[in-house]
Amino acid sequence: MYHKNNNNGLLLEQISNYIKHAPYRRIKRSGSLGLSDNSVRNLMVFEKLIKDFEKHIGNQIMLNAIDHMLVNKFKEWLLTEKSYSLNNAGLQLKLLKMICKEAERMSIPVNPYTRHIESFTQKSRDRVLQTISFEEIKKIKSLKELPSTLENARKWMLIGLYIGQRVSDLLILNPLQLRFVEHGVYVDITQQKTDKNVTIGVVDPDVIKILQYKFPYNISAQLFNRQIKHVCQIAGINEMVSGYKLCSKTRRKKLGTHPKSSIISSHDLRRSFATNYFGKIETPILMQITGHSKESTFLSYIGTQVNKDTYADAFMKVAATL
Repeated sequence: MYHKNNNNGLLLEQISNYIKHAPYRRIKRSGSLGLSDNSVRNLMVFEKLIKDFEKHIGNQIMLNAIDHMLVNKFKEWLLTEKSYSLNNAGLQLKLLKMICKEAERMSIPVNPYTRHIESFTQKSRDRVLQTISFEEIKKIKSLKELPSTLENARKWMLIGLYIGQRVSDLLILNPLQLRFVEHGVYVDITQQKTDKNVTIGVVDPDVIKILQYKFPYNISAQLFNRQIKHVCQIAGINEMVSGYKLCSKTRRKKLGTHPKSSIISSHDLRRSFATNYFGKIETPILMQITGHSKESTFLSYIGTQVNKDTYADAFMKVAATL
């Protein structure tokens, strides 16, 4: 429970309280208690961002002063001064609205406009997605005599490409989560982000061999992201493609044309799994594995539109028999 003090009307005070009480917050989606590590990290970044914005405008921000003009100024500052992507800027506005909503719930005076703060994302047509195809996976599989660190990353890559999980779930995988059966391996995972329990079946012989006899050792997501770029480079996955790459000057991602190996990231492994098997495995099965609840979200994730003819064909097939 919050204790009222003279600072309760300050935005930064509310963010600090929200972070402080993160372990005790109930997650509506799952009914579990405690925000995820990723959510807490996002809030801590948001807190620092608000401190920077307050320095920019030369004032502390009061909750009852967050009106249309201030929100617009914050949005423009994110997109211009900070060079944030549309998705990242949209996330910050979403967090701002969440903090204000919580303060209002605690009977702290908040500007009514905060209820109407709108988040936003990048247009689907402007998204540039990277995936590793089955042909490119063959190149990664064929690599020999890599340095031990890159060989370890290669193993994690291949596992990731065949189980379709977020890197936060992939890199904490351990042998106790494996069940070896006649035709392959069952991998049991409780997804950190969604708290969903999923079981993935692996039948690829190379990946089964890694899981059974050459299980990789743990590494950080940051190190993994760097190492997989080297693995892809050595494998010859260097086709020039359009994509976002971190600009050393602005420290923000900028769209350009780059060798594919230089812009592949750990999250692309999960998207590659979904993309490679889409149309070959029934979509509900893929969604169960990746943890997507809505087909529209899943299709957007892999950059594919709903094929409306599929539904029409299914209807006509059944209707014709009535």
